[in-house]
Amino acid sequence: MTIDATHCPLCQSKNRCAVEQGESIEQCWCLSQPFPAKTVLDSEKLANRILDAESCLCQACIKKLKEQEERQLYKQVD
Repeated sequence: MTIDATHCPLCQSKNRCAVEQGESIEQCWCLSQPFPAKTVLDSEKLANRILDAESCLCQACIKKLKEQEERQLYKQVD
C-alpha cells in the first residue's frame, strides 16, 4: 500500500498539512484546532490506523473525534 502524507489516514481526504505543502508549521490549521485527548486517539479502534500512519489527520476528522469525546464526557456526568 502506498502512503500519501498529504491524505488523512482515517478518511483519505486531503489533510491540508502546511508542512506537507512546503510551508512552515506556524501556518498550519492544526495550531489553532482543539484536539481530543490522547486517550481518544489511543483507543483500540483508532490506534492501528493512526499510530501506523505517516500522515496527519484532517481537520474534519479531528473535529469529529473532538465531538465524540465531548459526547462521552457528557454521558459520564449524567
